[in-house]
Amino acid sequence: MTPRLGVALLAGFGSMMVLTGILGFSQMRRTAEMQRGLLSAQDSYMRTETLLSQMRADLYRINLDIRDFLLDRDTEDSAEVKEQVLQTRTRILSSLDELGKLMEHTGDVKPVKELRERVETFFTMLQPPLEWSPEVKIALGGGYTRKVLLSRRGEIGALAERMEGINLANLRVAQQKLLDSQGEFQKWLRGMTYMVLFLSGLVALVSVWWIFRLEGRARAAKGELRNLSQMLVRAQEEERKRLSLELHDQVGQMLTALRVEISNLGRIGSGDPERFQTHVRQAKEVAEGAMKTVRDLAMGLRPSMLDDLGLGAAVGWLGRDFSRRSGVPADVQIEGALDTLSEAQKTGLFRVVQEALTNITRHASAQQVSVKLSANDDRVELTVQDDGKGMHNGVGRRGGMGLLGMEERIRELSGDFEIESSPGKGTRLRARIPTKVSKNT
Repeated sequence: MTPRLGVALLAGFGSMMVLTGILGFSQMRRTAEMQRGLLSAQDSYMRTETLLSQMRADLYRINLDIRDFLLDRDTEDSAEVKEQVLQTRTRILSSLDELGKLMEHTGDVKPVKELRERVETFFTMLQPPLEWSPEVKIALGGGYTRKVLLSRRGEIGALAERMEGINLANLRVAQQKLLDSQGEFQKWLRGMTYMVLFLSGLVALVSVWWIFRLEGRARAAKGELRNLSQMLVRAQEEERKRLSLELHDQVGQMLTALRVEISNLGRIGSGDPERFQTHVRQAKEVAEGAMKTVRDLAMGLRPSMLDDLGLGAAVGWLGRDFSRRSGVPADVQIEGALDTLSEAQKTGLFRVVQEALTNITRHASAQQVSVKLSANDDRVELTVQDDGKGMHNGVGRRGGMGLLGMEERIRELSGDFEIESSPGKGTRLRARIPTKVSKNT
């Protein structure tokens, strides 16, 4: 998975989780708020109704007490009636104070103030009859009860009914606000749900697409691995065939010639010293040629100087051997210390240079070749460049065993491998590996 796609999928899943969490917590919070609002509105409504009912009951009871007092000629219970009036007044005013606090939340306190004024006036009018004598009560009690007390009580009752209407209207307004809030929340919830569904679908589509892509890459890699295995088998067979031809055509023929010379020496004996020395010299030349051929074969398989003298000397020998065999001058530059490299790193870089020079000999038709191997504290960089016919970038990169083998060697060393080439402008091969020895190397 590429870093960008990984970050995108992680962001998608993270956004889904965040949005889902927001949906859940928002729903719980808004539901709790609406429940609290509804309970508060209902509680305020019920409390207001209770206070108004208590006030009506107190007014009705005090009217009955005053009426009975005015119709009764006895004046001994005057003090008791006064005390009842004062207690009722205190209770009603307390109820009006609580009503005022409840009405403050709705902003409609004018009816409460008006009701309080009417109640205060009503109780003020109750004070004179309590001081009347029996004769005055008999003379004025009936008319006072009808004209004053009942009319005032009716006004107070009308105001109480008005407040009940206001209270009911406030309850309905609160309920409508809750319904509106619930509608807005449901609309927001639908939008968030659609967004989560869209994001989930998008992430699912990208994930499925990427899984199919990975499967395709896996199938391609499997096919490429199969081709690579076949190419490795062919390369091994070709290498064995080459070694067999070298041993048979060169070493075998030289050993046969050496045997013939030795046989000739046995036949000549010491009778002809000059001829004997000639065959000895020829046998020596054949033996030296065989030794040189065997040494060249050994150097191709594993140069001893790589172990004895190091990577720099071995790469220099490759350059000289390439120039001797191809006639193309090779400029080899070695910079930095290469002694700290592991055996795997030395062998890998040597084989890359060897294969690169072999490819130049076979395909490049170059007139000039340069090999540069530089090392610093962090990495080793190898550059092999020629001025040959080149190739299209990417074309032939995986078509031959040589380029693929070089790339795999560098990757095994945790390095980078790249080729820059264009038709008619030569080819530059560049490899970089870290100098620190890993566990795999």
